[in-house]
Amino acid sequence: MLKINPKFNGNIVRLNYYIVIKNQLQIITSATLDIFYPNHCEICGVDLNLNENHLCLSCLYDLPYLYNIKEQQKSLNQLFWGRADVANTYSLFNYQKGNQVQDILHLIKYKSKTKMAEFFGEKLGESIQKYEPIDYILPVPLHPKKLRKRGFNQSTLIAKGMERVMNVKVNEKILKRVQHNPSQTTVTKYDRWENVRSIFEVRKSKKIEGKHVLVVDDVLTTGATIEACLKQLLQVDGCKVSVATLAARV
Repeated sequence: MLKINPKFNGNIVRLNYYIVIKNQLQIITSATLDIFYPNHCEICGVDLNLNENHLCLSCLYDLPYLYNIKEQQKSLNQLFWGRADVANTYSLFNYQKGNQVQDILHLIKYKSKTKMAEFFGEKLGESIQKYEPIDYILPVPLHPKKLRKRGFNQSTLIAKGMERVMNVKVNEKILKRVQHNPSQTTVTKYDRWENVRSIFEVRKSKKIEGKHVLVVDDVLTTGATIEACLKQLLQVDGCKVSVATLAARV
């Protein structure tokens, strides 16, 4: 008959006891935080239920989605006519000044709502994964100076969310920002293009020869920043480029 060392058995009992106590403390801590710092909807402020993330279901449902993907592509592709040869352009939301989407983009970019960026990246990925196959997802890069200051690249976070649902690798080593340009928010449409004309470079171009890449950014308005990326990528032999943004002005 197998004999168990009483000392060993006692250690197992104590270990199980500590695990139970630890789990109970985690539950109590979580419940306490929910009382004093409840998860709330980032738009309307109501407390979230267990199956809700970042926004309550009501606010999530009321967002201005761009439902008709094919019609949307035609409209958004027109923005690049005569400027760059884009295969497809996708976006999840209609962006207008003052609407909820502007609030969401502001929270992501300036209030460090990084998990929200990934959450909506997943939603964007779900809306386009059934269309043309993509070889790489390329987030529009920040200059290292701005990246250090902000601590994250919102386009990369959106791309990471897309990666999870599309099973397409995010590659941050191909497209690089080599100049630090001023903010785009206070300049004219023409000045925006002048602002970004030569700020991107393509590295390791052999990796994307004959490939279909998806350039990802947070918002598409004039298209100047994305166009600057496209002009560099389209110089690579056989490279096909599509665009996806969380929101677009249509």
